[in-house]
Amino acid sequence: MTADIHTRPYVTADRDAVMRLVGEVLAEHGFSLATGGLERDLAEAHATYGGARAGFWVAVRGEEVVGTVAVRPRSEDTCEIKRLYLRADMRGAGLGQALYAHAEAFARAAGYGSIWLDSSRRFQKARALYERNGFVLLEELDNEWEDNVYEKRLK
Repeated sequence: MTADIHTRPYVTADRDAVMRLVGEVLAEHGFSLATGGLERDLAEAHATYGGARAGFWVAVRGEEVVGTVAVRPRSEDTCEIKRLYLRADMRGAGLGQALYAHAEAFARAAGYGSIWLDSSRRFQKARALYERNGFVLLEELDNEWEDNVYEKRLK
């Protein structure tokens, strides 16, 4: 990851930039913001990812949003990693790993015992990232996203 990129909490003013970034990434893989309620999820990010055991972060270079990651509770002991997206020209330099590590550190500090996530099989680089970080494939879903479901035990 380059030194001119830093991670900070999402603020409402980031909404349009985040929507653009996510829309571009989804379009690369044949999806749209309308897929699976994603547009509404992002529009309501403060409510969805608010609270002491949840968060939404953006990676910025200067004032430009180049990546995102979020954590939300799934149960008392399990959180879910969501919205790990990177601008195409930011991939391959360690930013995805840095965003994932930020989310995992948050999950550990919040006292979660495991992390759960689902990720489209179309996102091949994301799959490699999750497997490299110790996630175990639980299930392949036949849904709109063509999701794989993963889990990682923290304790």
